[in-house]
Amino acid sequence: MSINRTKCILFIFIIFLTACAKQAQAVQQTSTSAPQITAFNQPTDIPTDIPSNTDPSLFGVLAKAEIDPMASKIQEAVFIKVMDGFAINGNIIEYQIIATEVFPSSDGSLIAEIYYNVRTTDSSWLVDGGTQSDNNWIKNKCNRFDFVNTEAEFQLKNRRTCN
Repeated sequence: MSINRTKCILFIFIIFLTACAKQAQAVQQTSTSAPQITAFNQPTDIPTDIPSNTDPSLFGVLAKAEIDPMASKIQEAVFIKVMDGFAINGNIIEYQIIATEVFPSSDGSLIAEIYYNVRTTDSSWLVDGGTQSDNNWIKNKCNRFDFVNTEAEFQLKNRRTCN
């Protein structure tokens, strides 16, 4: 009887892990089809932080309670949260994440690189890279962040252009 019970618990655990993995993959927002058109107010300049932020070097934060710390692509989830806020506030029309990567820096800290396209009528988004394209899209932007893991949250700090 204990072998069947062990098998049942193991089976439930595997299902749980599979569900968590699929949920983490759903966080990624990419599109291979034509982008949807959404109307928002026109932006005035590139925001450098989220509205409630008091640290100017901080691009975005995600509380550990908001995401499973074992999930993959946490840097992407933080970026999505900030960019969705920009869209809601009218700073951008929409965006597409192309790729993300986290790697160690020479001093042992973590660096997150995020490649993306952003649709906006504000040309100041071209200041830190990207190529102007049709329908107000700026393609192939890349930002590099310090990826910080504190006890309570994940942070993207010190936004800069990729090399």
